[in-house]
Amino acid sequence: MAYDLQEQESLDELKAWWEKWGNLVLSVITVVCLAFAGYNGMKWWERHQAQEASVAYSSLQTAIMQQAEASSVEKIVDALIEDAGSTVYGPMGALSASRYLEGKGESAKAQELLHWVVANSDKTEFQTVARVRLAGFMIDDKKFEEAVSLLSAAQPTDRQIALVNDRLGDAYFAKGDIVNARRVWQQALEHPIDPALMGFVQLKLQALPEETQQQKQ
Repeated sequence: MAYDLQEQESLDELKAWWEKWGNLVLSVITVVCLAFAGYNGMKWWERHQAQEASVAYSSLQTAIMQQAEASSVEKIVDALIEDAGSTVYGPMGALSASRYLEGKGESAKAQELLHWVVANSDKTEFQTVARVRLAGFMIDDKKFEEAVSLLSAAQPTDRQIALVNDRLGDAYFAKGDIVNARRVWQQALEHPIDPALMGFVQLKLQALPEETQQQKQ
């Protein structure tokens, strides 16, 4: 009988505790379950989106390899950016399409895609490539100060520093700033650099006029 009384007391205590805390416990359990379901759902959506983006990117590369019409490539890359611009395939596709469209004479669209990468990619290495190529267009258009500003704001990886400095030197040289052109080209050679690019930079340095005393000051 003592066992029955103890059991009853335990049940009464449990009942009282549940009446006080039961709703809170259920709420917490519900929140945890919803959070877990939401997390799984988000991961599923990310995988699904990445898969769709991969297919779209492959379609873009196929169109480029098959030398498709510029208008077709534009449609594919625009759709890729709209549907999967937040994935890694967005800036990769934009950079590929920009290069292709530049070769097809579609300079305006090529620059538009590069501007999109600079403004929207969360990977600085993609932004840096876009900045270097955009600066090339700016130099051709004699927008030298814009090119310098664009490149000066870059955040290159160690292996991209030489690439940025090479183009920055081009911008300085084009605007007649021999001192800064020499400075950044020399800095380019102090970082990891592709052998072919190294040769070009060395040739540019050798072709520079000698510094005058006024320039050194």
